[in-house]
Amino acid sequence: RGVSPPQQPGAGATNGSATSGSSTGRRATATVQTVAAAAAAVGAGAGSKRKRAKQPKPSSNNVEINYYELDAVNADEILAAVEEAIAKAGDIVGEDSSPSDRMLKVLSEPSMVSMLTKVSRLPVFSYEMGSSFKDNLDLLLALKQVKYFWSVPQSQLAILLEQLALQVAGESAMGPFKEFAQALAQTQGHTDMVKHLKKKLPEEARDAYLQNAIYLETADAHAVYPTSIYRQCDALTLATEDASTIEAVMSTTITTTIKIARKVLDVNNRLLADVYKPLGRCIAVIDDKVEALYGKELDAYFAHHGIDYTKSIVSGNEVDKDIRNVEGILVTLKKIGQGRHEPLLVVGGGVVADIAGFAAALYSRNTPYVMLCTSIVAGIDAGPSPRVCCNGFDYKNLYGAYHPPVLTITDRSFWKTLHPGWLRHGVAEIIKMAVMKDLSLFKLMEEWGAKCVETKFGTEGESVDDPAFQDVCDLIVGKAMEGYVRSEYGNLWETHQCRPHAYGHTWSPGYELPSGMLHDHALALKAKVPLLISIVMHFTKHIYIHLSHSCTWS
Repeated sequence: RGVSPPQQPGAGATNGSATSGSSTGRRATATVQTVAAAAAAVGAGAGSKRKRAKQPKPSSNNVEINYYELDAVNADEILAAVEEAIAKAGDIVGEDSSPSDRMLKVLSEPSMVSMLTKVSRLPVFSYEMGSSFKDNLDLLLALKQVKYFWSVPQSQLAILLEQLALQVAGESAMGPFKEFAQALAQTQGHTDMVKHLKKKLPEEARDAYLQNAIYLETADAHAVYPTSIYRQCDALTLATEDASTIEAVMSTTITTTIKIARKVLDVNNRLLADVYKPLGRCIAVIDDKVEALYGKELDAYFAHHGIDYTKSIVSGNEVDKDIRNVEGILVTLKKIGQGRHEPLLVVGGGVVADIAGFAAALYSRNTPYVMLCTSIVAGIDAGPSPRVCCNGFDYKNLYGAYHPPVLTITDRSFWKTLHPGWLRHGVAEIIKMAVMKDLSLFKLMEEWGAKCVETKFGTEGESVDDPAFQDVCDLIVGKAMEGYVRSEYGNLWETHQCRPHAYGHTWSPGYELPSGMLHDHALALKAKVPLLISIVMHFTKHIYIHLSHSCTWS
């Protein structure tokens, strides 16, 4: 390639090991971890483990073009490098000097130089990376972003170091990093890329980083010139010697994270702040009804964290799920100056998730977005969905793209303002998941479904103070989400039509809009008609007829 990889400073191994995070002890924990594991595995490029067939020896001088050259994944070496870098940086971040000076000292520390350059050369979206860190998903998430350290804002790197410290050294070690990240975020230049500090670094550290950047320009340009830190491409191209015939296989790998959280708009919850504070601003598309109910809380949240907050309010009714409203969002994003590297924030239910996600897919050909779900359908289906779309010619979802959010947040507290029809609309979606994928979820809905509707999934009345029922609600949501990602994330672009999750979609797109039905009400009808036919034709056993009627309250 004409460029030799520079030697990295040695990273001494330690006896430490990664922690898997503190246990909440709640019954939903295992399911939430499974859901996160599924999402993380997809984000890590998880695929089949099938071995390649033996290739015949070439009989001609065909050309093989490979595009990237990444290091092998060695989990022990990676972990040792992270632990040493965090241990050495811990003393620096706790000093009394200015945050900017501390950042320069951290970046100059030899073990930190070694760790950052090492991670920058890893295939962080690969199956190997995902499986190596499957027992600590928060560590995996941080490492996937540390790969881009050279091109992320300085305060974002500080937040990532804080997260690494928590995962490899615990809460006590994280404290100084948290204080450092918060102090750095108050400085004027915290949104500047790390690479802009190169002239201020000592010669040895500067040269190591620059040599690494030069090497990565050829080995993996994603790491130094990313359009988005959430997306990568690869390909294998083969050509005959005279290039008269060319065959190519191209791929795109994307990473996504799903969080089932509580009290997202509490100022002490940093899920959103950690995304947008390093960018210096947040541009949001918000459902008009959500703005009326939660607009002041959103304003207060971003104001508390010192984040410039610009919002565009759109209607989230099904009648507004139109290509003209998608275009309206695009025009607004252009006027505001949305960058293709900064995630748009989408706040609302399924309709807003679809049209704003579709606009993000079209804007600059690919703009990332964060989905804050405020309805049940969005929280377990439309929110994390890779399919974004709008209606056309009175037909459901005629136009669309495949563009999942980079972060999906489901918080049940928003469901307290849903009216009963919308609650049942969402419950029907959960039952669909249960019928197709999870008998245990079906049984949970048999036992607890009515109470979930009555209490709006534990957000009203005495249920708010009932820890056991709160756990049941989280378990139901987690299992529904798990069923969704099991069905959809391995077929992200609908490259085959074996899609159990599409149960109920055979006829419903044709009558849903003309009838004025909600989406899952239409699906429920479509699911019931074949059941009734099967009963008449004696295909369905009595026990299943009984089970189907046990959930008719939905």
